Amino acid sequence: MYLSHPVRRMRDEPRDGESVALVVEPTAEPTDGADGTEDTADADDAVAAAVADLGGTVERPLPFGALLVSIPQEGVGSLCARDDIARIETADTLGYGIDEG
Repeated sequence: MYLSHPVRRMRDEPRDGESVALVVEPTAEPTDGADGTEDTADADDAVAAAVADLGGTVERPLPFGALLVSIPQEGVGSLCARDDIARIETADTLGYGIDEG
């Protein structure tokens, strides 16, 4: 799993009471959906459930099978420990702010 430097720092030293916007990419490969588009629903659902269990929310799906999520920093370590995630980066690093809608 790839973790950006800020994510590794939050995993190791989370700030109590602060949330973070992350771009999370599940490991599952997209499959062709019925309408010819890529379908990552199963992988997205598993990650969304994990994010919700950690007190976070999925803000929206992103291109290339990633999700924009908001999660308390205290939950970053648990999210990083999952084996069904390929990549976690901060949304600000990639230019996907939660307020961009």
